[in-house]
Amino acid sequence: MAGFRERLEFDAELGEYRDHGIRYMMLRADALMGILHELPDALRPTVLEAFARSITRQGGKSAAAYRAAGAASSAALVETIQETAPQLGWGRWSMQLHDDGIDLVVANSPFVAGYGPCETPVCHPIIGMLTAVGRMTLGCEVVVRELGCACMADHDHCRFTVRRAG
Repeated sequence: MAGFRERLEFDAELGEYRDHGIRYMMLRADALMGILHELPDALRPTVLEAFARSITRQGGKSAAAYRAAGAASSAALVETIQETAPQLGWGRWSMQLHDDGIDLVVANSPFVAGYGPCETPVCHPIIGMLTAVGRMTLGCEVVVRELGCACMADHDHCRFTVRRAG
């Protein structure tokens, strides 16, 4: 399968980018994550959780398109996601597919860069994408956990696990 940047189509007349018919746009990470700083502290977890659910739904459409375009096996899908993430500006992903789930280490998360230092993880969009990919690769409901976030003082990378639910 061609890389994301090779697949990306730009229509200058419409002012839009598309990959497999799915529209993308460029947006500054600090502008996106800065929304959270505009909210009361108590609302931030709710917004981050909604962000994750939206990415599960919408990012899942991208993952399904990748699968339909040739990344049919679980290993191929994980490889495609790993190769596509940095091309989307989502940092450098290192994914390991295991029989019982997926482990992910992310270097240079845009969500951390856009939000800044924090006491709690802010990479909920990655959780959303991993939920969609985990469901596809494991064929069941999954639980995704962020074990450490680079926004927190004692972490240099973001680390995630995907495991079967229940």
